[in-house]
Amino acid sequence: MQINEKPYLTGRTFMFGIQKGQDLLQSIEFFCHHNQIRCAIITGIGAVEKATFGVYNQKTKKYVKINLNHDLEILSLNGNISLFDDQPMVHAHIMFSDLEGKAYGGHLMAGTVVFSCELHIQELSGDLKVRKVERATQLPLWANPLCLK
Repeated sequence: MQINEKPYLTGRTFMFGIQKGQDLLQSIEFFCHHNQIRCAIITGIGAVEKATFGVYNQKTKKYVKINLNHDLEILSLNGNISLFDDQPMVHAHIMFSDLEGKAYGGHLMAGTVVFSCELHIQELSGDLKVRKVERATQLPLWANPLCLK
């Protein structure tokens, strides 16, 4: 077995908030475009007024969109930024809790409205991660660095 992957070095570090009422995913995408971030790790915490996220149905190969129209705490937002069709793509998963402590989560989608949010983006330098739609899953994924020989 051989591994065809080089390590990444850290580049710029960004820590910022997103204004109340803004769309979370669109704000992250705008920030990345404005700052020319093409490869990074992203984390975040905060709260939202409403949430839109998805869970991938492996049989139909489509996301099932879930909308929650009430106040939620962001327990965790984790993801990355890489290239898809030569554009930065934010791929983030998010976990929420409601006032009763019930947890919800999945793939962050447009339509999540911020109440308060603090984000950390750690830019990476090295070979750019490029996504290509994989035939078996129909998802835009990174290439597998493992070469089985």
